[in-house]
This record gives sequence, structure tokens and C-alpha cells, in this order.
Amino acid sequence: MDIIRKFNEIDLKRVMRIWYDGNLEAHDFIPKEYWNRNFSYVKRNLPQLEVYVYEVDGYVAGFVGIDEGYVAGLFVDKEYRGVGIGSKLVSYVKELYDFFTLHVFENNYGAVTFYENRGLLIKEESVHEDLGEVEYLMYYRKKKEES
Repeated sequence: MDIIRKFNEIDLKRVMRIWYDGNLEAHDFIPKEYWNRNFSYVKRNLPQLEVYVYEVDGYVAGFVGIDEGYVAGLFVDKEYRGVGIGSKLVSYVKELYDFFTLHVFENNYGAVTFYENRGLLIKEESVHEDLGEVEYLMYYRKKKEES
């Protein structure tokens, strides 16, 4: 059975594995050392965020981390990609927030397309301070219901 539920401390090791592997796979244009340097920081701070995990038969297959309407990360385990988990996590965030933002690297074409196909728009473009890579600030705003 598939469910989305709140993150528990017991999920941390699995979530960090998904985060690390996902970053290496999606960002081959960023040195591995960058993710290695940031691992401890993310591991320490992730539990402070609003985090939801996607479980498939009791196994954590993906997650989304949100910081006051900012999607700090959305990751799906490689073995579970392409079956709608990412879409379901985005839909879940849309239920929670009428407006949210996130950053995505321009060179992460798959993610840019993924978010655009789910109704997010590019608001602005900037250069990541540490990496010198172009990134987009994307946003979602729920359409007002017409009376």
C-alpha cells in the first residue's frame, strides 16, 4: 500500500541515502565533493523542516522537505522513478500550500521539465553562489476559483 506520511527520526538514514544518491544522479555537472561537504549539514537540519515521506509497502521510496512554503527538496529513489511518486508528492504540496517556491538548476533538464509539467513557472534566474551554476526560482500559485 502506498501512503504519504510525516517524516519520523527513524526515516533519517533512508531519506539521506535518497537525497545523496539523487543529487549525484541528477547533478552530474556538480562535483561529488559538494554533496559530500553538505551531507552533515542537511542531515542535521532536515528534521527541522516539514518533511513527508512516500512509502510503498512500508518502504520509503521518496520524500519532500518544505520550509515555510519553500520546497527545499523533492527526491524519489531511482528504483521507483517513473511511476508517479514525484507527481503525487507535488500534488500533496499543492494541497498544503496555495503558493510555494523551489530552486532547480538549469542543467537539471529533467527536473525543470518535471516541474513545468506540473504547473510550476520560472520566476527568475540567478547564479548559485557556491557553484557558479545557473538556477531557476520556480513557483506554483493555486488558481482562484471562479464564482
